[in-house]
Amino acid sequence: MNKQLTINGEALLLCERLEMAQFVHVYLQYLFRQGISLPTVQLLNYRSLQQLEGLAKRLSNIPGSKQVQRVLIFADAQNDLENRRNKVLDMRSSDFFRTRDYCAHFFFPGRIAGRRWLGGYLEDLLVEALKRDTAEHGDFINMKNIAREYLMCVENNRGIDHRLSNYNRHLLYTYFAGTEKFVGCTIAEAAKLGAFDFEHVGFVELKKFILGLGKEYRGKL
Repeated sequence: MNKQLTINGEALLLCERLEMAQFVHVYLQYLFRQGISLPTVQLLNYRSLQQLEGLAKRLSNIPGSKQVQRVLIFADAQNDLENRRNKVLDMRSSDFFRTRDYCAHFFFPGRIAGRRWLGGYLEDLLVEALKRDTAEHGDFINMKNIAREYLMCVENNRGIDHRLSNYNRHLLYTYFAGTEKFVGCTIAEAAKLGAFDFEHVGFVELKKFILGLGKEYRGKL
C-alpha cells in the first residue's frame, strides 16, 4: 500500500481489484448524472480478501481516516460465496469497520431482487448488460458466438486442468476486440463509452446498495 495514501472522503469504497474499482467509479459518475446525491467518496483497490484484512488493521493510522463514516466493500463472489462472505463478515467486526456509522458489502455479480446471491464475477453481470448496438451492422449475436468459439479453442488447447478463470472477463475483451468502437478498451473505458445498459435489471441491487451511502436510504436496505 502506498505510504503516502491519505483519505479525503466521508465514504470509503473498497474494491477487490483494479478493474472493479475503475468500473465502480464509472457507475458512480452515471448515478451523479442522474441527479443522485451521495457523500464525498474515495475508492481504494485492496487487491484480495487477504490484503483487505491487513488494510483493515492499518486504516485507523492513515491520514484522514477519522472522517470516514461509511464503508462499502465490493468483492467477487467467485465460486465460493459462503466462505468469502464469512471472511468479509469477520473483517467487518474489526475495530475500524465496526465503529463506522455504516458498513456493508456487495458481492458481484449480485442478485435479482428477492433471490439469493449468485456465484461469479463482476463480468458475469456486464455480459448480461452488454448493449446490442456495441456490434456494428447488427452482428451482436454472431460476434458473441465467434468470441465464445475462440475461447473454446483456447480452453481446449490449455487442457481440462487449466480452464479460464473469470470466463466472462475474457469473453468481453475478446468481443471488444472485434468491434470498432471498443477495441483495446478496458472494461471501465468501454463502460464510459456506453457499452453497458446501466438500467438493466442486473444493476437494481447494485444501485440500491450504493444508495445506502445516503442517510435517507440507509433504513431501507
